[in-house]
Amino acid sequence: MTTDIPIRYVNCTGKTDFEVVVFTKNYNTNTPKTHYAAWQVLRGQSSVEFIYPVSMAVGVTCKLGGQQITAGPFPAKLGSTWEISQNVISSTAILKQREDVPPNPCNGIIVRNNPTSDTRCGQIFDVGVYKEGELLVIQPDIRVGDQAYVLLQPKLYFAVVRNMMVGDLFTSLEITSFPTEIDLSKFPKGLIVTLTERAFDLGGQYFFTASSM
Repeated sequence: MTTDIPIRYVNCTGKTDFEVVVFTKNYNTNTPKTHYAAWQVLRGQSSVEFIYPVSMAVGVTCKLGGQQITAGPFPAKLGSTWEISQNVISSTAILKQREDVPPNPCNGIIVRNNPTSDTRCGQIFDVGVYKEGELLVIQPDIRVGDQAYVLLQPKLYFAVVRNMMVGDLFTSLEITSFPTEIDLSKFPKGLIVTLTERAFDLGGQYFFTASSM
């Protein structure tokens, strides 16, 4: 994907007692557990537009003694490699891109949690990729000496949920409708995502369809 993709969501159900979550996932098949982040939450609007941008950022967080330590998010590109270093005196974290490392062939984003001089002070970090300032994908619990490998594809999922906020982490159990995958590469000039509801005698289920702008 080389250009920003405009997206228009249209709610044709006539109902407003739910939200629609827009999210994606880490397509790295070696990730031990799937975690979803609510990148966009659409709250019963009849119509709303937003952008899925090319640009992205990477950041890390961890909790230490009730305090949240963060570094970033910083602008990032697909294929880049980053490393986390930690100041054992101030307990701060530093996230830097490895400019000396060539882009990885799969275009994933790699973030390494480097050991400190005192490994007892090494923290476990959550690694996040952001778009439009909001968390898009998270790979949690990256221990000292390990690395996160986030592999993105130009795909988004739409699903009906309730009581969800932007940035919330969730599982498939919290989704009311079956999530619909949309391949953005098929809509280079933008797309319209329409939510409708089947008749009660057909199951009364919500479903999403995609069409070109």
